[in-house]
Amino acid sequence: MKASFDILTQPWIPVVDKNGITQEIGLLEALGQAHAYQSVRDTSPMTEYSVYRFLIVFLMDMLRPEDDDALDGLLAEGHFDPDMIQEYITACEQEGVRFDLFDPERPFLQTTYRKDWDREPKSVTVLDYSIPNGNNHIHFDHKRVSAAYTPGEALRMLLAAQIFCTAAAQGYPSNVNGAPPWFTLIQGRNLFETLVFGMLETDRIELPLDCPPVLWRNFNEVTPKQKVARTSWLFGMYFPARRIHLIPSEDGYSVLGVYFSQGMNYEVTDAWEDPHVTYRITQKGRFNWKPSDDETIWRNLTDLIDTKGKRAPQIVAQYEDLDTFDRPLSLTLYGVQTNQANYVKAQRHDLQIPKQLLGNETALRFITGYIAQAERLGRALYKSLIDKEIAEESRLQARQRYYAFCERLLWKQFDAMVQSDFNYESSSHIAVSTLCQEASKSADWILEQLTLRGKTMLQVMDNQQKILGKEIAAMKKEMKR
Repeated sequence: MKASFDILTQPWIPVVDKNGITQEIGLLEALGQAHAYQSVRDTSPMTEYSVYRFLIVFLMDMLRPEDDDALDGLLAEGHFDPDMIQEYITACEQEGVRFDLFDPERPFLQTTYRKDWDREPKSVTVLDYSIPNGNNHIHFDHKRVSAAYTPGEALRMLLAAQIFCTAAAQGYPSNVNGAPPWFTLIQGRNLFETLVFGMLETDRIELPLDCPPVLWRNFNEVTPKQKVARTSWLFGMYFPARRIHLIPSEDGYSVLGVYFSQGMNYEVTDAWEDPHVTYRITQKGRFNWKPSDDETIWRNLTDLIDTKGKRAPQIVAQYEDLDTFDRPLSLTLYGVQTNQANYVKAQRHDLQIPKQLLGNETALRFITGYIAQAERLGRALYKSLIDKEIAEESRLQARQRYYAFCERLLWKQFDAMVQSDFNYESSSHIAVSTLCQEASKSADWILEQLTLRGKTMLQVMDNQQKILGKEIAAMKKEMKR
């Protein structure tokens, strides 16, 4: 029996229906009935985003919306045209594209087996970033380690293996974004809207759109270590930094192994701008925002909403210009914290931001100042607790408690900032005064948790007054100017 898996009709895309039930469906149904489903949902944030990204790139190659009017028109329709989907698939097939995951000549989204490059097959678990492999000892999803996966599972992992790959030993390159950044999606009322919001008008794209064409329509060999200085938008959105070839069982019901090796090497330059990625501008240049323990979401909100300064993801700036929707911006951020080739922690965060804050200079000024003052106090709080009798864990707990309050307070400011009577000066003063009080409370709180000798307690309290108290006094003095 010849192994076969038709990605168009056989189930592999995990979606949530209107009753909240998760099921797997094929590509044709996912696109043709996108308006009838809530969302894509997978236990792995990396896999969930990668499926979304594939669907969005597939639609971009098919629809190629030119401007706001095209997207507004598409949103007004409320669904994707089944005839257009079928026409695109037919055109692809006439070019030689095969939508069979195990096609012997052109397996979908994979490289064709080459004896000189694909030498030793590996366990298919090498594609599963949620379990330890090689140097990847720290992981985020403790689930069963199996020697076999279903074709649907293998396809989803294949997507994530390209999008979230990192530079590794032996010359393995990273993707067009370097180490994986935070990826942002705008959540609509259903899967259809989310996919449309994830697309980008071609008028906003400064690269060639499809030269070279998207990966599944590209018949050029993926050559190991081939240096690529520039890419097209469609090819870059799903860039083959790895050579991947799945090895199915004879009946095609499972995937047992994989040929996995170095792919193309994108020489990361300022030429690539990912539409789902937030950028940060420093004295050293422009960099995409990557997950880090030191840089939590709320402490980078200015970059996420700065549409005029071109730091916000392009799809967020695009949403600001759409006439159809004025409701709050519901964002989902997907990321994985890495340490060189190791995957440390995968994350998924849901945020809701009033649309009126996008590009709002007063709001940006307030948030920037608030975060700067919050971090200033956070540093002083930490330093004020440095003592040989106080463990590092305790200092971190105090700062964590304080920052959790800072985050809650900031979110509460959002509704006020969109009001016409929002007063920047008075709001800033009230916020900073509240932060000063909370920093002191956090210091007192951690001291109450500890058992310190009288002399040590007096030394710590004196240190607290000299460092944290001095910083608070300075900030209050600055507010009076």
